[in-house]
Amino acid sequence: MSSHKPGLSSPLLSSISLTARFRVECKAAHVMVNFGKRLLLPLIGVVLSVTLLLLAGSLNPAEGEPVQRAVGDFSPSFTVSLPIILNNYEAPSLLFCRFGIGVSGEIEQYDVTPLRIGWYVDWGATQNPARPGGMEYWPVVRLEQTGPDEYSYRPSGAALEAVVASNPGAIWLIGNEPDRRRWQDDVEPHVYAKAYHELYHLIKSLDPSAKVAVGGIVQPTPLRLQYLDMVLDAYQAYYGEKLPTDLWNIHNFILREEAGNWGAGIPPGITVTQGMLYELWEHDDIEIFKEQIFAFRRWMKEHGEQDKALIVSEYGVLMPKWLCDGDESQYDPYCGYKPNGKPNGRPFSEERVKAFMTATFDFFLTATDLELGYPADGYRLVQGWAWYSLNDKNFNGNLFDPYTLQMTAYGDQFAAYTQALTPTVNLIAVRAWAEPVISGGKLVTATLRAQISNAGNIPVRVPITVAFYDGPPDEPSSSIIGSPQLITGTLKGCGDYREVTVKWAGLTTGTHSFFVKVEPVPGEEEADNIAQGMVLVGEYKVFLPLIVKQ
Repeated sequence: MSSHKPGLSSPLLSSISLTARFRVECKAAHVMVNFGKRLLLPLIGVVLSVTLLLLAGSLNPAEGEPVQRAVGDFSPSFTVSLPIILNNYEAPSLLFCRFGIGVSGEIEQYDVTPLRIGWYVDWGATQNPARPGGMEYWPVVRLEQTGPDEYSYRPSGAALEAVVASNPGAIWLIGNEPDRRRWQDDVEPHVYAKAYHELYHLIKSLDPSAKVAVGGIVQPTPLRLQYLDMVLDAYQAYYGEKLPTDLWNIHNFILREEAGNWGAGIPPGITVTQGMLYELWEHDDIEIFKEQIFAFRRWMKEHGEQDKALIVSEYGVLMPKWLCDGDESQYDPYCGYKPNGKPNGRPFSEERVKAFMTATFDFFLTATDLELGYPADGYRLVQGWAWYSLNDKNFNGNLFDPYTLQMTAYGDQFAAYTQALTPTVNLIAVRAWAEPVISGGKLVTATLRAQISNAGNIPVRVPITVAFYDGPPDEPSSSIIGSPQLITGTLKGCGDYREVTVKWAGLTTGTHSFFVKVEPVPGEEEADNIAQGMVLVGEYKVFLPLIVKQ
């Protein structure tokens, strides 16, 4: 790269009259080539055309020939094409919004480019975090219960304000495993409700564009869902309203719930001694893993939260490679037999962990449910997930060796999987609606609304056109309502959405159907870009008494 600023230099230019007019046209091409199982990084070609339009017809007219041109009569003489030099330019890397990672320490030490991860957590909140390749950083505010009803958090005060200011629009997680005694944040439900209330409103006041979510419980088992229910009940009792959250966040481990035994233990504030008594060999059981996700999505729907994203911000295989799982139905030469003569199960080997990783990726990418999933993301159950971990060698599954900084076999597996994925954009007209309008016998105007999302795995950075119609958009008899609306800026993938509105005037009393259509962007293949809504225009508003039976 050049150390000087972009510029043009040519001996020719010094001989050109100052009366010349320059027209500069820059065109950029974003090219993605699918080459076998690998997708080459975007190639950016920049062509700089400099067309010189001179007052005289030629730089070198015949000697003695008069030059007669009317003022303002410009005609091109020649075209010069020169290279453009950009200072400190980096081609944008191709990151997938669904894939994240948990990082212990500094992520910039590792070459994470092949992983194509779109975001990461480090279980802290850093003011100026590294963002390799433009990936997102999700801050975590850590909690500590300091008394029966008291708590503290870090960062706090001016330090927290600085982190919020330096990370506009970030996704914030409040606490890390508050349901885990001793080893993690360990906060009773009623105390967590207070801490969450303070931090949610504090962060939103400092950055209204921030998104805030609860800290991830260890695993969505009945015992942990009871903990969350207690949090929600306490919040409602304290503040007279439902706990607000922009998305839901959990962890999805498979660990034994028993006081004094290995695993996740019993959540604080709950007095039972047992929950799910998972066995060691079930720690990577993909069917249990799937069922826990379905269970949490059912819990979300029961609480009126289906229309929100679900993130699994931590999961993986914690058990070391050398540990035998004790499953007497499985024999492995490494583990041999127990003293009772029965098989001692299998170790949590490299191949076993890699198989689990692949199975979870397959599930996350394909699992949909029209009754439980997130409509803005094509009814997928989960919108993003973070493998544990990038570099924590104390547990299994680390993608990099923290000492050599080299990628491990797990990292190779992760990279091979994401490298084989195709970047996609999928614009969806999720829903269209309008609030009822009272006419009073006159013509009225209604505000029509539509939710437009991107259910692909990469963002859209070009303007998106959305139009409302008084009939099916593709029928000649249908007319556009108002003017087409533009969604500008970046529409991330994984169910990120925007709302658009338009006014519909001249409505009479009755029901009026309308349609909304989002125009596909180049390369989009899905055909779910039309939604239908209805506006009700009533002549009068009637108030009825509310009778509550005790």
